[in-house]
Amino acid sequence: MKKTHKPKKKQPLASAKVKELAETFDTTLDKKLPITMLKGGAIGYKDYIIKQTPSNRWAVYNMNNLREPVGEYNLKTCALMAAKSYNATQIAKFFEIKDLDTHYQASFMEHQVYQKNIKTAKEFDRYIILLNKLEESVIKTELYKKKITAMFHNAFV
Repeated sequence: MKKTHKPKKKQPLASAKVKELAETFDTTLDKKLPITMLKGGAIGYKDYIIKQTPSNRWAVYNMNNLREPVGEYNLKTCALMAAKSYNATQIAKFFEIKDLDTHYQASFMEHQVYQKNIKTAKEFDRYIILLNKLEESVIKTELYKKKITAMFHNAFV
């Protein structure tokens, strides 16, 4: 005897609860992360604007001088943290963020290169060397990602 498949009844979402949670999350986010979303994916933070350059990097501009960036970063989060530290005149932290961003980008690019090269490796020795380098680049990338995430949480959360 065949069992017929009965579809499960969908429980209606409590839309009032969802809206309430969304509003709570929105107010909490506004308190924790004091940024303004601008058109084109740009971000405003106090007297600074973070927008994407034609070379797909994120530049931090002072609102009084939109021609020369304060700094350029590969990650939007690093640019936001740099704007905050520059605003608070924490120059050592500003340069630390720049170094982290540069190291993360370098290890990420190495990861991509090794990933591409390992597919075309024909000799076993070369394959093993590329595999070791790929593993090392993955470890470095994750390390820098964790450092950037921790720094962002310390700065804004």
